[in-house]
Amino acid sequence: MPLDYRYYISSIAAIFLALGIGIVIGGALMDNGEMGRSKEQLIVNLEQEFEQLRTEKRTLQAGIREREVELEVLRQFNREVVPLVVTGLLANRKIGIVKTNQTIPADLTTDLMEILKLTGAQLLWSIELTGDPEPAVDQNILAARLGLENDLLGLNQLLTAFTDAVITGEDGELLAALHANNLIQIRGETKESVKEPLDTLILLGGSYEDKINFVDQIDLVVAKQAKLRGVIVAGVEPLTAKISYIPKYKKSGLIAIDNINTLPGQVALILALAGGEEGHYGVKETARSLLPKLSVQGLTQ
Repeated sequence: MPLDYRYYISSIAAIFLALGIGIVIGGALMDNGEMGRSKEQLIVNLEQEFEQLRTEKRTLQAGIREREVELEVLRQFNREVVPLVVTGLLANRKIGIVKTNQTIPADLTTDLMEILKLTGAQLLWSIELTGDPEPAVDQNILAARLGLENDLLGLNQLLTAFTDAVITGEDGELLAALHANNLIQIRGETKESVKEPLDTLILLGGSYEDKINFVDQIDLVVAKQAKLRGVIVAGVEPLTAKISYIPKYKKSGLIAIDNINTLPGQVALILALAGGEEGHYGVKETARSLLPKLSVQGLTQ
């Protein structure tokens, strides 16, 4: 029989392949004990790490509970001390609040009114600008009804007239028309027919939506007219406002508070008004300090 070299070569290759496989399997079997010990050690290490993590979690949870108790104590302390600090500081002051941005929660106005009551101030107005007239009202008719020209200056004229009405307390018909057309909402314990002028106006601004930012078109126009009337103007906003009005308030020379939704912010506003100090207070980078220190010194002398 002739020699088949292809068969010969295939047989040799099969022998070497079987030998290689045997070496690999034998090596694995020889190392099996070492691998088992490594796996056992890995499991032990993981169990120790998990136990350490569980211990750290229990420690953190205990720390959080302690901080929550401390925080509640501080809140209770603030609630009881703040009235002692602010009571009577703004006696005989006649104040109006205008919420200029509809994205600001309405309950913030309520909170601000409550703490201002403690100061002895007389709250003449609490008004929210809605900027949302009834869809069925034609703009030309609305402008004529309010005695304004329906042009690009119409908004400035309207805001100027609105500011004068709020400050003087005399043009109740304009405010009634604005209210009837859903341009403003009059809230709280505001008198139905106010005849007394304001000496202080608080603009509650800031915005929680990028598209609703009218500080130049509304707030600064109202502030300018109020200052022309000799009224003290404060511009305030909540700490959580997405769009801050404070830089514009500062540039316009207003008292500015950037955390009016907190007790420190509300106290800062009252101290600034009581001490007659124009400044910028709160916790944002635009603030000069948390509280008006000069006002505190002046009040304690």
